[in-house]
Amino acid sequence: MSQTHRLKEGGAPDRSRPLQFTFNGKSYTGYRGDTLASALLANNVTLISRSFKYHRPRGLLSAGSEEPNALVQLELGAHTLPNCPATTVELYDGLVANSQNCWPSVEHDIGVINNTFSRLFPAGFYYKTFMWPKALWMKYEEVIRHSAGLGKSPMEADPSAYDHQHVYCDVLIVGGGAAGLSAALSAAQSGAEVLLLDEQASWGGSLASETQSIDDQSAMSWVAQTLAVLRDLDNVRLLGRTTVTGYYHHNYLIANQRISNHL
Repeated sequence: MSQTHRLKEGGAPDRSRPLQFTFNGKSYTGYRGDTLASALLANNVTLISRSFKYHRPRGLLSAGSEEPNALVQLELGAHTLPNCPATTVELYDGLVANSQNCWPSVEHDIGVINNTFSRLFPAGFYYKTFMWPKALWMKYEEVIRHSAGLGKSPMEADPSAYDHQHVYCDVLIVGGGAAGLSAALSAAQSGAEVLLLDEQASWGGSLASETQSIDDQSAMSWVAQTLAVLRDLDNVRLLGRTTVTGYYHHNYLIANQRISNHL
């Protein structure tokens, strides 16, 4: 299928490196550097999921990990992973993704009948509705459990391997955009041990879609130059594809790095 809504230039995708993926059983083409979200938009796919309660049609709302709508199920079998924001899924060749919370398809979801009777299902209606009769409590639970949740958990043992480590630094910077890169460079040049994290595979943040210049050069040229300097410094560690999930007492943070999902 042709990418009818793809810009001819600009952005993060490398248009010389096409990738094939499937969404809801249909084959599409994207590029290295795409997210699943950007690849779907390029192919004019705007209906990605259904809302949890009323099964109303949902598309993309944001461009990052804050995405509330476009949650998809990735891969099959033991490798399946539910509730992944399409905006953070790095596209790779052979990726398989499917919509969640819909049957038999996201386009024709029988659950949309809930929307027709939405006035009968206000917030918290279940606290009163399912209290009686007591003899049906277990039947209610069966129906509720079947309807609850979004994606499907894998039924097989997880074949992936995981590791963890404790890392110490003087300065921890979350976000590798213009501010993060500048702060990392300044701190590193002062002699501090610097750890720079970004949840995306590429650095620069929103600069990839900007046209202004920094220090008399294009934004992405400045990013490449700054990264080259940082990588040459022994007191700097760069971790891409790394999401910080918690900030606790005593400057203790937890981060998750995806080292093989894009492979």
